[in-house]
Amino acid sequence: MAKLEHFLAEQMKTLVPNYDTVELKATVSSSSFSVEFFVTVNGKRKQCFQMIDDGQFTEKNFNIFSKAIANYVRGLPDFNKKDINKYSVVLK
Repeated sequence: MAKLEHFLAEQMKTLVPNYDTVELKATVSSSSFSVEFFVTVNGKRKQCFQMIDDGQFTEKNFNIFSKAIANYVRGLPDFNKKDINKYSVVLK
């Protein structure tokens, strides 16, 4: 999981360069994916979609971020191509 956490931390910097914590959940199958996260910055917790609405990053950049995560986990050795894979990661 350490490699996954490192990858997620690097990807997160593209959207939120400085954060206190990130709680990320990803659900990925061979043909679909869903990524959502909550980030705490300076004691304030926000959901990723709220951050898009607030103009902190664009929906396009969020989609690029989400797709990169989906493609990365699909390449992991324990990825089950016949099922839905769920990931829950906390970054500090």
